[in-house]
Amino acid sequence: MPEDVEKILKDFMKHFGALNRDIPDTRNAFSDLLKTVHVDGALSAKFKEIICVVASVLAPCKSCMVYHTKQAIAAGATREEIMEACAVAIVMGGGPAASHVAVVQDALDRWKPRR
Repeated sequence: MPEDVEKILKDFMKHFGALNRDIPDTRNAFSDLLKTVHVDGALSAKFKEIICVVASVLAPCKSCMVYHTKQAIAAGATREEIMEACAVAIVMGGGPAASHVAVVQDALDRWKPRR
């Protein structure tokens, strides 16, 4: 049964935003770090998001997989690029990583990147 990636993303954003209540300095510092890192540099912002998808699969962090897959698509990543990167995650993480890639596939099916 496919994951409800919209719900996963909505819940993640709700809980991440709620960190402002309890640890606002940490939440703001992390947000600033994301903004600093996810820009074009020696590596493109798109490539950095694809790296985050791989790291999320290996973590494994379901909400991270969904969030970074959506961000990678927004940065211009294709399904083929994201899935090829997931193949690298499977090489490094074996069978468990292969099972987690299904979440990425569900996100790709939902947000339909260009081919």
